[in-house]
Amino acid sequence: MAQDTNTTIITGRLTKDPELKSTNSGTYFCRFSVANNYSVKQGDQWVEKANFFDVVAWGKQAETIHKYVQKGQKLLIEGALRWSSWEHEGKKHSKVEILLERFEFMGAKPDGQSEPHGDPAAAAAFNADDSDIPF
Repeated sequence: MAQDTNTTIITGRLTKDPELKSTNSGTYFCRFSVANNYSVKQGDQWVEKANFFDVVAWGKQAETIHKYVQKGQKLLIEGALRWSSWEHEGKKHSKVEILLERFEFMGAKPDGQSEPHGDPAAAAAFNADDSDIPF
């Protein structure tokens, strides 16, 4: 059986503070989005553009990101792309997100950030079961 490669490495800045939730069994997960900038030449000028990627982290990584990372902070993200699909009100939907495997803090903290801001115990419960965990 062939094993395909699925690894993505990007750097980017968080577009909003990460959201920490937990499954019914108490496993934490965190969702956040990063903006990844690039330049495109249009005529004689270079124009700045951005890609936006959704990321999901599980367990201790989720808790760490929620506790220490805020909107605007730059991270290096390494993970695997995961595709999911669902149907809602008769319409089919799908998305691709990055399942976080490793991350590194990059650059300075955003202005005004001095202390960790999250408390996993205060995370909102999410109506999910352990079958949602991708490992």
